[in-house]
Amino acid sequence: MKRKLTFIIVLLLVALTATSCGNNGLADYKKAAEKTGQITKGQNSGEFKLTMEFHTEGMTKEEINQLNYYQDVSGSFRSQFDDATRQGIYRNYLNLGGFGFDFDIYQNGDEIFAKLPVVGKYIKLDEIIKEAGKKQITEEQPCMVSEKAKNALRKEWAETLKEENVFKGKNIVLTTPDGEVKTTVYTITLNDEQVKKLASNSIQILSEDETLKSNFQSMIKNDTDQTKADDYEEFFKKMQERIQKDTVESFQYTAYVDIDGYIVNETMEFYITREALELGEPSDIRFHLELKNWDISQKQNFEFPELGDGNTMGAEGLEDTMPSILKNLFQTQ
Repeated sequence: MKRKLTFIIVLLLVALTATSCGNNGLADYKKAAEKTGQITKGQNSGEFKLTMEFHTEGMTKEEINQLNYYQDVSGSFRSQFDDATRQGIYRNYLNLGGFGFDFDIYQNGDEIFAKLPVVGKYIKLDEIIKEAGKKQITEEQPCMVSEKAKNALRKEWAETLKEENVFKGKNIVLTTPDGEVKTTVYTITLNDEQVKKLASNSIQILSEDETLKSNFQSMIKNDTDQTKADDYEEFFKKMQERIQKDTVESFQYTAYVDIDGYIVNETMEFYITREALELGEPSDIRFHLELKNWDISQKQNFEFPELGDGNTMGAEGLEDTMPSILKNLFQTQ
């Protein structure tokens, strides 16, 4: 349950980040969303907060204490990237029930490495990939899902929207990392049926993504590859089943589009209740997300740390140095 909850949080973030009421509101927003999705260099950041209530009747005190880590989850990220040079720095922070940790990922061409939380040392991900006998990542940034899947998710989002969902508001001046920017506000609301359909189709897209499948299998501990494959299929099957028990009480998304046609700021909020029939299952879910884009299409200057014997470690040292709560995130039981 603990590891599955963590992966659900990751998938939620992947799906969300990959994406006067006039007659042109929908068309104008779609144009901005498509243009923003084509950004190949710049910087972005995000902050999120996820609050959940769980069905705990009949659970032991120890089991309830473990779930408390996921009752209030928050985090943030900041990215700097240039797809053409295949360079990127991705700084992340996650807080689980008061336990917070940072984890940073760097890509400099074929070289991919991460700074581990708590221990503060680096691990060379590209070497681990080689040792595992897998192909090295050469065409894409080190992401959880493939670019193909992210494009499919964006398309699914765009096709969900109807004219009546999009409200094109007034122009306002927004404070951004680039300074004061004149923007047009677009507010989007979806109903229960639309959100469920969007979520179901998005889960289907993610379940068929080979990149995500590989990452999923590397995150969990099991005896055989077949067991991991079965876990992967069962995970998405259960997600589809659980969606049918959800009631979307509210869903609102707001986008701020600058004069160049890019979305420079966006927020998303939703509230879901669920008839929780299984122990440890969420019965009440509230989510808030804010994203920012800036320095769009500008030359990026990257500062990569120098790696040496004193500040790097191999995969074999992870088990001994990782805190117990982080180990639990990747357990299957």
